Amino acid sequence: HHTSELSAHLTGSEDEVMNLTSENESLQKELDGCRRELRTFRKELDNLVEQMSDMGTEVQDAKTKVSVYSRRLNEVEQELNSTQELNVNLQEQLKNAFEKQKQTQSTTAQVVKNMQTELGRVVSDSGTIRSTLEELENRQDKCEGRVVEMITNTKEYAQLLEEAQSTIQTMR
Repeated sequence: HHTSELSAHLTGSEDEVMNLTSENESLQKELDGCRRELRTFRKELDNLVEQMSDMGTEVQDAKTKVSVYSRRLNEVEQELNSTQELNVNLQEQLKNAFEKQKQTQSTTAQVVKNMQTELGRVVSDSGTIRSTLEELENRQDKCEGRVVEMITNTKEYAQLLEEAQSTIQTMR
């Protein structure tokens, strides 16, 4: 009876060993599958790390480019501000030049008007002077005639005086 128990127990143990072996094989297959998945995961992770490293480099490059673009944008903005200030200054200078030109034109027009008025006076005065000169000329001609007459009269008077003096001297 003991043998049959032992035999039953041995059969049970063999069944258990078979079950355990089967379970062990099943676990071994599962473990191999897990190892394969882990290797695949590891490869994918390595690829991901490499991609992230590349992305980090790209991000750094992008930051550098953004920094360069930002600096260039600041320079362009400064140039635009300078250009805008220059434009405002030029507009102010142009406005001032235009105002001066208007003043100069107005002044020039007034000067020309005054010159025309003065020229009119000069022409008028010239006519007056001409008639005055003609009158002076006529008077001078008359005076010259009188001077010639006076010289002639003076010579005659001097002659008469001489004759009178001679006559007085002869009478003594």
